[in-house]
Amino acid sequence: MYCSACGQPIDAYQPFCPRCGRQVTPITTQAPPPWVWTRVHRHGHTVAILWIAYAAWILLHWLTVIPFLAGTLHGWGFPFGHGFDGFYSWYRFPFGHMPWFVPMVTAVLAARAVLCVVTGVALLRRAPWARVLAIVTAFLTLIRPLTGTALAIYTLWVLLPSASGQEYEQIAEP
Repeated sequence: MYCSACGQPIDAYQPFCPRCGRQVTPITTQAPPPWVWTRVHRHGHTVAILWIAYAAWILLHWLTVIPFLAGTLHGWGFPFGHGFDGFYSWYRFPFGHMPWFVPMVTAVLAARAVLCVVTGVALLRRAPWARVLAIVTAFLTLIRPLTGTALAIYTLWVLLPSASGQEYEQIAEP
């Protein structure tokens, strides 16, 4: 900082210029709101969009796998096993008596996709309970290889620290 009268360098804490004696007026700067530079504010929108995209990723994988599983479990379109009984019955070996498997897995994956969409939308709307939901969803998704684990770690990095809780409360909509 310099004196505006004589140009002498002065420290910011000095009230008067040591050379000319002029009173130093501190430079006032308008501080940004406290939530602007927080990690939650910078990464919250990205985390929300990634949760919605992850739900689409789950459904896309299921739509690519379901024809294979339906064929394996239900005889490739032949009801009651007609057409491939006898010598070709070996292809149904592990899942031949599990017609409930495809609907059960479909229900579980649909529930996971709905949970991911609700998490993403709640974070986008800055709901007060969205941070807790995102942390729970992230812990449930940690064991999913590659994309799920990466998204869960990113979410936990953004939202899990206690300081993030205070930051999220500042930006959350009432």
